[in-house]
Amino acid sequence: MNRARSLESYSPLPPPSELSLPSVPLPSALPAFVIKLAMALRTFFQRCADAVVPAEIAVFDRAWGTAITTMVGAAARHRIADLLGDGALTAGELAQQTGTHADVMQRMLRALATQGIFAVDPEGRFTNTRLSRGLRGGRLMRVREFLTYFTSGSNLAAWRDFDRSLSDGESAFDRVHQQSVWSWFDSHPDEREMFAHAMMGITVGDAPFVASLYPFTEVSRLCDVGGGRGMLMSELLLRFPHLRGVLVDGEGVIASARQLLAMRGVIERVELKAGSFFDAELPRDCDAYSLKNVLHDWGDQACTRILKNVRRAMSSDARLLVIEVITEPNVGTGFGPLLDVQMLVACSGGRERGVEETRRLLGGAGFRLARVVPGPTVSVLEARPV
Repeated sequence: MNRARSLESYSPLPPPSELSLPSVPLPSALPAFVIKLAMALRTFFQRCADAVVPAEIAVFDRAWGTAITTMVGAAARHRIADLLGDGALTAGELAQQTGTHADVMQRMLRALATQGIFAVDPEGRFTNTRLSRGLRGGRLMRVREFLTYFTSGSNLAAWRDFDRSLSDGESAFDRVHQQSVWSWFDSHPDEREMFAHAMMGITVGDAPFVASLYPFTEVSRLCDVGGGRGMLMSELLLRFPHLRGVLVDGEGVIASARQLLAMRGVIERVELKAGSFFDAELPRDCDAYSLKNVLHDWGDQACTRILKNVRRAMSSDARLLVIEVITEPNVGTGFGPLLDVQMLVACSGGRERGVEETRRLLGGAGFRLARVVPGPTVSVLEARPV
C-alpha cells in the first residue's frame, strides 16, 4: 500500500502563483559556447577537487547525496532562505517561525553550511549565502518549487525502489504507487501544481535558447502540443510579434495557462485547446508544431502514438520541432544522463534519447529528421512529414 504523503500534509509553502512574470521578453541567452565553457570548467574543477584526495574519499563524499538532497528540500519547503532574507536568525528563531524542532533545525542548517548552503557565525546565527539565495521564492527559475517537488514523499519513495528498476527495467513510480505519476498528480493537485511550476522554471531557462536557436521568423502559426502553462509559447510570442499560437494541454493546465498568457500580454494571440496529445484532434492550419520535453516522459510505443497524432494534423509542408535534451548513449557528461535516470524512475518508460534514437522514433511515425540545432541545454530537432 502507498504511504507516501502528499505535499499539502507537510508543506508550508504559499501558492507558487505569488510569482509574477514579465510582459517583456526574458533576458537573451548567453552564447552557447559561453554556457558550454562554464559547464566544462565546473566539471574540470570538480574533478580537480576529487584528484587531490584518495579515490575512496571522493567516492565516500558521493554517499551523502541523499542526505543533502533531503535537507535542501526541507529548507525549500520551510522557506528558510525567505525567512532569513538579508538578515540573521538563530535556529531557535527559525524553528519557532516554521513549527519545527530547534535542535534539528540547527543541526540541519549547520550540515548544509558545509556545502555552502547557508552560513553560521560563532554566535549561532544563520545567514544566506550565494547558493541559499537561489532557494528564495519569487525567482523565475523556481528552484524552490523544483526542490519541493523533487523531494516530495512520492518521488523519494520511487527512488528508494530503484534496485528493482535496475533488475526489471520498469518505472519505480508506477510499481511503488500502483499508478503513473500523471494519475498520481490528478489525485494530488498540490504536487501537480508544484511540478507544473518546477517545469515552468526549467522552461524559463530554456526558452531564450530555443528562441535563438531556431528561425521562428519562418513560422507564422505554431501549435505547442503539451505546452504546459504556456511559458515557451508566451516567450516566442513576445519575441516574434508576427507569430500566432495554439496551446494544447490538459483541461486543468489550460485553465491556469490563461492566467500566465494574460500576465505576459499575449493571450489575444493564442488559441487554447484542452485535450490529450495522445488523441486530441489538433488544429490543421498550423505551419509548425512543437513538442518540448514531452517525448522524454514516455516509452517508444507511447511516443509513436503521440507523433502519429501530430502527423495526422500536419500538412505536407508543415514542420515538427522536437525540443529535448539530446543524450547520446555513450557520452557521460552534462546533466542529460542524470535526467535520464529520473525519467526511468518517475515516468512510464521515460528516457532521454540521442539523435539516432529520435530519428528512429520519427521514422516510425511518418517523419524524417531534417536538421538538428544543438544547444547548451535543450536542442531543437526539426522533422518533416515523409
